[in-house]
Amino acid sequence: MSVKVMSYVWDISLFKGSDKLIMLCLADHADDAGVCWPSIETIARKSGVSPTTVKATLKKLEAGGWIVKRNQFKKADSGRLVRSNNQYQLPVKRLKSTADEQSDFEQTDFVHSKLEHSKYEQTNLPEGVGQISAGGRSDFGYKPSIDPLLDPPEGDAPLFSAQTDPILDPVVFEIPLKGKNVSYPVTQSQLVEWRSLYPVVDIHQQLRNMIGWCQANPTRQKTAQGIQRFIHAWLCKEQDKGRIVAVSQTAAKPIDDAQLLKQKIQQIEIDINNENVALISFKQRKSAVSEQAAQSAERKIKAMMAQRESWLRELSVRADES
Repeated sequence: MSVKVMSYVWDISLFKGSDKLIMLCLADHADDAGVCWPSIETIARKSGVSPTTVKATLKKLEAGGWIVKRNQFKKADSGRLVRSNNQYQLPVKRLKSTADEQSDFEQTDFVHSKLEHSKYEQTNLPEGVGQISAGGRSDFGYKPSIDPLLDPPEGDAPLFSAQTDPILDPVVFEIPLKGKNVSYPVTQSQLVEWRSLYPVVDIHQQLRNMIGWCQANPTRQKTAQGIQRFIHAWLCKEQDKGRIVAVSQTAAKPIDDAQLLKQKIQQIEIDINNENVALISFKQRKSAVSEQAAQSAERKIKAMMAQRESWLRELSVRADES
């Protein structure tokens, strides 16, 4: 395990969801040069995501230049060369520079925030108390906000509501927007809302389709102001198409139990991924409350993994019977 490479991955917020889990798993197996060769099964077991998700995520990371994959071969007992575990090379220099850039940005943002807060406090002090005279003030070119914070949080109110806390409401998809490296985050709560609004639509697949469309049509990507309208227009169109198909299929044949099982397995794998993201965030925080939340998340993941295995066994039995 390379502690150095793992620390770089931890510090890069561009990695979210299964991307972060799998990059951490690769870093856990890598040496300081970023070289590792875990199997797909090992990555799936350690990251808690399905092998299918692992393969898809590895392809995405490779396309983004975050890993380089090399095929490896070994000699079988028969003397023939057969495929072995792939070798992965993590770009250590790029990881370090990206992590350092983000650290510098956060530090600059923190210092700027403290400066603003200090000036705001001085502005609101009674005249002559703790304020710097005009002759003694350095010329930073700073102008305090005309409309400072009007409604500061009262008491110990949380900075995020339950609906906007990134821990309670993780980002599941990111849709590319017009502009360099800009994207629209789609959270778990939005998926729940859209499922209720468009019950016939496979929301996850349609979001993947939207992402693919935006990547294939960069000149037609939407702005932050227009992306919501784009999403709802897309889902509304699919809802109308899906309703017609659903009616005809219902009249033609009964519901396929095996297909329902596959849908349940797919959904629980998404839930496991989301819970893993929350678990990572809880473990980063050093408090008794966070430790309890992490333990709760681990219990949920264990229960969901057991349920997934049960459904997979049931699906296998149905396949054998047919």
